Amino acid sequence: MNERKSITKELIEIVRKSQVISRLKITPKDVRIGVFYTGVVLSTGHAGMSYTPVQEIPEAVCCPRSHAKMPQAGNLLNFPVTDLMEYALDDNVLKAAVGIATINALSAILLEDDHCPYKPSAYGNALDLIQIAKEDTVVMVGAFPPFIKRIQEITSKLFVIEKNPRAVGKGDTVQIEPEARLHELIPQGDIMIITGVTLVNHTLGPILQLARNARDIVVVGPTASVYPEPLFKRGVTVLGGVRVTDAMKMIHLIGEAGSGYDFFEQCAEKIVIRNNKK
Repeated sequence: MNERKSITKELIEIVRKSQVISRLKITPKDVRIGVFYTGVVLSTGHAGMSYTPVQEIPEAVCCPRSHAKMPQAGNLLNFPVTDLMEYALDDNVLKAAVGIATINALSAILLEDDHCPYKPSAYGNALDLIQIAKEDTVVMVGAFPPFIKRIQEITSKLFVIEKNPRAVGKGDTVQIEPEARLHELIPQGDIMIITGVTLVNHTLGPILQLARNARDIVVVGPTASVYPEPLFKRGVTVLGGVRVTDAMKMIHLIGEAGSGYDFFEQCAEKIVIRNNKK
């Protein structure tokens, strides 16, 4: 199986085979592709979100090319929810964001089922579930400024791989490493912290293959609110996502260019699931 998309394919298969999902007549209620986040609300009231990686769409400059990225605009609510879920496999990152947001919404249904083996280990910061030592090398894929400051207080061996050099503030002293160093740096990591956006651009699988020496692998962010099983099978020890508590508020915020801070204050809570088999 192509490792770039194997996690997503497995997530889709889990949803398709789920009796919890199949006995519900689920349709999409609302879909929003916002500047920073994409959101999907289901007819059950469950919702999911995904980062909108607009910086990875260089063609977003004129109507014909932009239209080509989402030709179904205006018609998405007429699609079966399973078709929207399949968008997660698309190389078009706008479609992939819709697909991952849909998978996150469906994952919320699976995770709240009484028979689900995965329950929140904590609410709040995913770093609270791991231990970082002074001698540890920490490799971060995707910059998380609040994590950076906390990690730098413990160890000086922090490498941040990030496509956007402006992802950290002027006051941060960490050096941003180019994506070209990914294959060199990741195998050195004792601790890996990976953005959930890697689910959208299909890089999570290959990154996890490189991170086999890591003691702890944390995948985090609103985009990482998926059913944990495929990630845990590949070595992830902590999954830090969100639970949407007010779906319509979330969609409203996305439409007004809301960010993570807005969601956590008004319509979502951070949940952390630990892989107890590790």
